[in-house]
Amino acid sequence: MEGKRGLSERQNPSINNSKKRIKVIISLLEKVERSNLSVLQFFEKYHVPFNRIQYYRYKKKFEEFGSVGLEDKRKKGVNKKLNAESEAFIAGCVKVNPNVSLKWLQQELINKFNCELSPSGITKAIQRIFPNKERRSRGRPLKLERETQISQCSGFELIIALAYHLGWVDMTAGVINDIIDRLKEKKEYEFNKKYTDKQGRDNKGRFTYAYNQRKDVRENRFVSVTQKRLKKNWQSMNIVYEERKAIERKSLALLSLPIVTINGDIRTVDTALGKSLKHFTGFDYKQGTLTKYMNELKYLGVSTKLLEEMIKFWQKCWGAEQFGNETVLCYYIDGNTKAVWSKKPVKKNKIAMIGRVMGCLESVFIHDCFGHPMYFETYSGHAPCGEYTLELFDKIEKVIGKLPGVRRSVRRVLVMDGASNSVKTLRSFASQKKYHYITPLDNNGWNERKVTKVGETSRYKYGDATLQEVEIELEDSQESGYIIRVKAIKIDWDNGKCTVLLTSLPVKIVGLSEVVRSYFNRWPEEELQFRYMKGSVALNRVAGYGKQQVKNEKTIERQEHAAKRIFELEESLKQPLGEIAKHEHTMAELIPKERKLRNQSKINNGERVLPSKKMKELESCQKEIQMHETAVKSIEKDYSKKIKLLRKHQREWLRLQGKETEYKVDVELDQILTFHRACLANLYAYFIKHFLTEESMSFKYLFHKIINLQGRIEETNDIRRIILDYTNKDKIIMNRLSRAIDKINALKIKGPQNKQMVFSLSNCN
Repeated sequence: MEGKRGLSERQNPSINNSKKRIKVIISLLEKVERSNLSVLQFFEKYHVPFNRIQYYRYKKKFEEFGSVGLEDKRKKGVNKKLNAESEAFIAGCVKVNPNVSLKWLQQELINKFNCELSPSGITKAIQRIFPNKERRSRGRPLKLERETQISQCSGFELIIALAYHLGWVDMTAGVINDIIDRLKEKKEYEFNKKYTDKQGRDNKGRFTYAYNQRKDVRENRFVSVTQKRLKKNWQSMNIVYEERKAIERKSLALLSLPIVTINGDIRTVDTALGKSLKHFTGFDYKQGTLTKYMNELKYLGVSTKLLEEMIKFWQKCWGAEQFGNETVLCYYIDGNTKAVWSKKPVKKNKIAMIGRVMGCLESVFIHDCFGHPMYFETYSGHAPCGEYTLELFDKIEKVIGKLPGVRRSVRRVLVMDGASNSVKTLRSFASQKKYHYITPLDNNGWNERKVTKVGETSRYKYGDATLQEVEIELEDSQESGYIIRVKAIKIDWDNGKCTVLLTSLPVKIVGLSEVVRSYFNRWPEEELQFRYMKGSVALNRVAGYGKQQVKNEKTIERQEHAAKRIFELEESLKQPLGEIAKHEHTMAELIPKERKLRNQSKINNGERVLPSKKMKELESCQKEIQMHETAVKSIEKDYSKKIKLLRKHQREWLRLQGKETEYKVDVELDQILTFHRACLANLYAYFIKHFLTEESMSFKYLFHKIINLQGRIEETNDIRRIILDYTNKDKIIMNRLSRAIDKINALKIKGPQNKQMVFSLSNCN
């Protein structure tokens, strides 16, 4: 057999001396030639002391020069083509340009040193000179490829870069990862694995039409997320397996939603503008991917932790400028009501921007003295702004108190609008001494007779008005007879108008003018900014929600009250109601007879035509019905008040039927989306404050002047250059933007593609 005649598979011949080495090589060359196997098969089957490339070299030399060509010339030594000068030349060229062309080096060595080397020889020389240098990849020389793309809303890349610089992306992904890690440590993570539902899915686990047609799925589609968590298979969620980088990108996508959805005018990113997500986040996400990501965040319940970290994060970012040297630090409280369009009876409240009472969600925002949203909470229906304000601030203080450098001596003043200044709220402020308040009194709440004490009068230092400190009495509308006394400042404007501010601040220490100024100089500006904020970051849009069915205690109480009153009135009106029932029963028998006679008649020229006998029957029937109606009215007149009250309670009882339960909207998903939108508002404000420093700018102005700028993106392996289009019509803003770009570029920020983001303006001298 070939294996017996040839070389043994385990044979490894020694080639210690030159002659024996040549004999072994010649012997192997002959055996390969005689073998029926190909060269590749021979080398795979037998152990040969050299590789196939060396085999072809030996074969070529043996055919040309015989055994002399197989001699080992390494022993002769100093068989080098390169000298010290040529090696130094190669070293210098590689230092200047690590990707220098081998062909260019080959030609230069021939021209300058008359040294002819192959490209592989030059490569070996470079590896010997620079042993730590990364080896060149085989193939064509590396070219610096630059990919150019056109992007809409390229100005938003500035905000993305700022989010990376401040660490917002890392903070958000860190919070989500921590919650996932804690979930994996719980028993429910493994225990809920048994809740696997494959009915209505295909072989790849994807949902089909049959799944949506299942009765239990249709009935529980909007069940509260709290109930769904009980049987949630946590290991079926993609987010528990995703890397941190993927979570960062998807969080950036949620941050970018107001841009790619035109501030919520469209409810999907699968549009032409949605392609911008590829530039903002590094990946072109579809709406289905983002919807699944948001739903999984909702199941994890991340909103509470995100809101806590939001306070810490922005407190650190804004730093000491929030406090300054003021002895009074103002916070502004306002509500944002969002309409919920649902056929279900959800909790309702008045929505000012629509002008109707309907189902809604209301978010209570707390802003600092510069209008930056620090914290918020969302409620289903009407938010308890007044009485729960202090609880919100306790949550903020617990978080802020742990941060270094926070001043404790400053007086914290909560500025509220007229909707939050109920007597119940003022009573809760009076029971503590940590926070003060400033709030306006409604015009219908002011009465000179309620004034118990009048102080001195002084002129307003910052406007045309006269100020007077007074003390007034207010009565609690929820608890009849309960009276409180509060301090107030009466402002008589020179134009004849009058305003009253309620406050708990020590006016003698702070000063009347300073208290009034802290309201009028801050609040209208913050309120206007909040209005622009809602339009610029889609705060007035509801994200998505589930509904939890709860008992409507007020409706049940009103039903019971109406039923009780109906029973009492029917007992007291038993005799007249019995007589009325007899008359109504008789009329009920006569009306079909009257209808039949009317139907037999004809109308000619506005007159009824009927045979005389039938006409007499009709007139007799009508007189009898009229007689019974007169009798009923006579009875109702004698008991008019009680009967009207009975009819009223009967209508109320019928109206309340079917309203014993209502739906409480889940706010988890809305709070997650509102967190991203509030952070986007802070990023806008930070960019205006620290990069567009010459003068203030509204969010609306920023959005239309800078964020919407179209641009061109050029990418290399290490750098991502965003070239924004220069607007010749607005050179002032372009000059401000140019200086802001210089500041951004100096930070050397790496974006979502892990490349340095470099900004510039096109067509700009």
